Amino acid sequence: MPTQSEALPGAQADVDGGLARATLYQLLARAFDNPAAGTWPWLTAADTRAAVFDAVRVLEPRPAGLKAGAAALLVRLHGTSFASFQQDYTAAFGHAARGNCPLNEIDYGEPDADPLFQPHRLADLAAFYRAFGLEVADDAAERPDHLGMELEFMAVLATKEAYAAAHGETDERCALCRDAQRKFLREHLGRWAPAFARRLARAAADATLAALADFTHAFVVAECHRFGVPAGREDLALRPVDEAGERLCAACGLDSCLPGANAADATA
Repeated sequence: MPTQSEALPGAQADVDGGLARATLYQLLARAFDNPAAGTWPWLTAADTRAAVFDAVRVLEPRPAGLKAGAAALLVRLHGTSFASFQQDYTAAFGHAARGNCPLNEIDYGEPDADPLFQPHRLADLAAFYRAFGLEVADDAAERPDHLGMELEFMAVLATKEAYAAAHGETDERCALCRDAQRKFLREHLGRWAPAFARRLARAAADATLAALADFTHAFVVAECHRFGVPAGREDLALRPVDEAGERLCAACGLDSCLPGANAADATA
């Protein structure tokens, strides 16, 4: 990733903004990963906290409120909060195939949507990922519509935009990255994440998980505004469990040919 000194004149704002947004997307992606003692030190590290506050300062004052949300989250992310967070995370997400706050996009939508809603969504995600050269992680354990996957993909796109601006790549290349982010927010992440975050904030027993939900909502809605797309409805319902649709999604082969939730396993 380029340093600030490598950025061409006039492009610094685009570089700083892209890297700031990538930082926040990466923070959220890791925070929503299955909590483990091995990843908690990164989330609670002083360097991570400093990077997040730097990112928020770059993005403020538009959108307003991110700084307060980040502070409310980071003050709760510390070594002694891991056990409580892990317990609440498991209660919210880990005991059933689909609880009250599913982490997967295709669980959210209108009950009377097309029966092929789920496989079409997964196929569209596959097209987005492949268009930017992302490869399958050999140990991929999550579906491609997992929240962490979608957040990491946006981190990749924001980083690519910053890289293009820093290295003087064509306006067309920068526009391609911005257009992909706009479309991905409109058609995927921005459509369902606000409803997910509001649902989680109401259900969370642990203050850290609730703060994570609130910050996720604030940031995703701000991103939708930044790209001029409407944020999804906060009252978006959960789709009825469709066993036939689930079997179709499992049989279509997408689960075995899409990248895992860890962007570190993706190449561009």
